Amino acid sequence: MIIVMEEINIDKRGRLVLPASIRKHIGLKEGGRVSVRLDGFRVVIEPVFEDLEESVKRWREMTLGFHAKPFTEDIQENWKWMSREYARRKLGIH
Repeated sequence: MIIVMEEINIDKRGRLVLPASIRKHIGLKEGGRVSVRLDGFRVVIEPVFEDLEESVKRWREMTLGFHAKPFTEDIQENWKWMSREYARRKLGIH
């Protein structure tokens, strides 16, 4: 996750301007739409994209940029938790 933080002013009419660097990062252009919600004391502003295909393309590019490694855990080890027999032994039920 990339965190961009800037302080901005709010004018007398309650308006604020999102900095160009933030608008560019999220792909918000003139005439674009955003949704605004209150989460506790945080104001969350999220872009609303009409073109789903373009949004998916942007999301794909962003996630591929994370260079995340695949899961390295042992799948077989995790499956023992799903075994009824294992659960019975742990609970002392015979």
